[in-house]
Amino acid sequence: MYNVIRENREMIEREFIALVLNKNEVVDLLQIKPKFLLNTTLQKILEYSIECYKENKVIMPSKIKEAHKDFNIAVFTDIMVNEMWYKNAWKEQLAISQDSILKFYKEDVIEVLNQQLKDKKINYDKFMEKMKQIDDVQLLENTQVLTENEIMNSINEEVSKIHIRHFEKLSNTLKLVQGDFLIIGATTGAGKSGFMLNLMNDFMKTYQCIYFNMEMSKSTIYKRLISINADLKIEDIEKPRTEHQKGLIEDAVKEIESNKLVVEHKANDISTIKSIIAKMKNKERHTILFIDHLGLCKVDGAKSLYEQATEVAKELRQICLEYDCTVVSASQLNRSATMSEQITLSMLKDSGELENSASKVIMLYKASGEDRGNLMMNMVVDIAKNRDGYTGIVDMIYDKEKQIFKEK
Repeated sequence: MYNVIRENREMIEREFIALVLNKNEVVDLLQIKPKFLLNTTLQKILEYSIECYKENKVIMPSKIKEAHKDFNIAVFTDIMVNEMWYKNAWKEQLAISQDSILKFYKEDVIEVLNQQLKDKKINYDKFMEKMKQIDDVQLLENTQVLTENEIMNSINEEVSKIHIRHFEKLSNTLKLVQGDFLIIGATTGAGKSGFMLNLMNDFMKTYQCIYFNMEMSKSTIYKRLISINADLKIEDIEKPRTEHQKGLIEDAVKEIESNKLVVEHKANDISTIKSIIAKMKNKERHTILFIDHLGLCKVDGAKSLYEQATEVAKELRQICLEYDCTVVSASQLNRSATMSEQITLSMLKDSGELENSASKVIMLYKASGEDRGNLMMNMVVDIAKNRDGYTGIVDMIYDKEKQIFKEK
């Protein structure tokens, strides 16, 4: 076989076609498409050969000629007779050929996209969307028979468990793992954004955290982040009273920067969120996405609020699988929750099929009899759905002045 370099591209394609024409059953194993080939004549030969094989279980040039007037039978015959194919190593040839053809095709597409971006024919978001699409074009590896190592590594909870260091009870009960879709349901003003920021402050040392902020100002979210990290009141963040407080603030800012948090303020639709994930995802660390909040996130085609929330939830579930990340999303509860002492899972229902899409659901609400005006609020973290762990309640204290949650 030829060396896998661009100068040999057409030769590699011709040998690949020779393999297909001489060993027709290879068609059943093909993963690349005719459009991946550089030579348009070879594209048509491959396309017509695949079509003929699927209809007749054999590639017959006479049949192809009858169906397609532009079929180049001279090139077809030349390749079939004169190009090498490797009878005793056809599997290796097929694998190397497909890998090479796909590699060159991707390079072509990326070159075109870069030029379009440079010429301002597409914007950056469209560029990243297209780059994600081409990156997703992959050849499937051979399916493996299950082995003991494969099974044991997959079921080992510690490999994928996400530890919540500051919330030991919650961590042991919730058993959050990589790839989960966690919804935090709460009424307005119940502290769901603060709770998510506490989780992000906990996770940022170990995981890449991307926070999609859809309702707070930049100033508000940044002050809350610093307040939680520095264990200071928000009013002291705005106007530190001592040099010690200034030092704590500086240390918190440096720590936040060193952990490379991503906070996006303008994305409020699924397509933009996907584009940002494709652009920013760190392949070295597992990524945790925070959506604040689900009710403000949009998806094309949905009409009613119910449909909108349902489709957004489904898309977020898909993002977990497609991008191998964990999603934590806040969700507003329906009106009945504001008039009830007891918050239940059913109060998510009017916001769409959230319960079905989420792998875990937390209901966040103030403890019975607690005054909303209290600055130290007794809170209930109710694990209402848990696909892989326990349900139950974890009692916490919410320090509103510092935006800090602590377990009792």
